[in-house]
Amino acid sequence: MWIMHSEESRDLVQRTVHNEVRRLLRDYCTYNEMELLAAAQSMLILLIILFFGIGQSSALAHPIDAQLLIDMWNVKHKLASTGLFLEQESNHTLPPWKEWAIVSAKRRTIVGLHHLEFAWSLRFGYPILTCFELGPFPAPAAGYLWQSDQEEEWQRLYKDWLKQWADGGSYKMTELFRVNGSKESDALDARSELWLAEADEFGMMLMAEANGIGVEF
Repeated sequence: MWIMHSEESRDLVQRTVHNEVRRLLRDYCTYNEMELLAAAQSMLILLIILFFGIGQSSALAHPIDAQLLIDMWNVKHKLASTGLFLEQESNHTLPPWKEWAIVSAKRRTIVGLHHLEFAWSLRFGYPILTCFELGPFPAPAAGYLWQSDQEEEWQRLYKDWLKQWADGGSYKMTELFRVNGSKESDALDARSELWLAEADEFGMMLMAEANGIGVEF
């Protein structure tokens, strides 16, 4: 519907997407863990379409769009309350594949929602989020771990990854936030270079965001 929309159908598409976001915001409190994760991911995609994929419309003018972002904070809090870390990650040992995939998806979704707010704030000239609360998060996992769809292969890759990151543990978001190409003192260190070499497209986007605007966290 969105892909095929025209100028004449834009308002209809926007209303439909907006109504679906409002429905999810109304119902998410009744969802279990996996339903909530799916709903949060759906809302992230739908809000990207609303804010950046359809164009300006009086139907989504200020403060309606801002209120949607505020309402999403409750969704993020609810999702975070279902657990964002695994004990094995803290101990730098091999976690269960499924549990790792779920908790990684939660963190990526929350970081993605923060990125959406960040981009919206830049677009409309508002102060940007510092995202300091994301600092303890492991940065998005290596692309080869995130994309692996076979448990045995993933376990082998994860064991190799554990050895590679034995010194200091996993790369954290707070380290990523400190990267700033505009300051020589904040050039990439060895850990940042190693993480970047393994990063997938999502990680590259976050690195470009942190590096490109010279924001200090």
